[in-house]
Amino acid sequence: MKQLTTLGLSASLVLLAGLPVAAHHNGATYFDTSTTIEHSDATVVEYAIVNPHGRLFYTVVDDEGNEQEWSAELASANNLRRRGLGGEIFKPGDQLVSVTGNPSRSGANFMRLERAEFADGTVAAFSGPNRGITPGPGAQQ
Repeated sequence: MKQLTTLGLSASLVLLAGLPVAAHHNGATYFDTSTTIEHSDATVVEYAIVNPHGRLFYTVVDDEGNEQEWSAELASANNLRRRGLGGEIFKPGDQLVSVTGNPSRSGANFMRLERAEFADGTVAAFSGPNRGITPGPGAQQ
């Protein structure tokens, strides 16, 4: 009986220890995954491949003509590189036709990036089944 109690207690502790990790990696905790926002005509400020999550910083002009800086969270550096999204796919000054993602629940200018489209039609997809770079018709080979 004592062995069963010890085993049950140990199993419970192992399961409970994993809860904070599961909560952190649930995108719905920080982002509203039920909605998507899209910014048009964005200008890249910085692309940072860092851990625990990469970041894309960009600016857009709002409806009143004011420039707003946004940041978008990405996967880890390892995951980005494995999917061909590492290196310098975004450079400061790059013009993006659109930037799409899930908005932050906090209301900050922050999102979880799903995809970004360049002027030549190239798409960088950060979520979904086709993650990676899909060259557009105007992309240089």
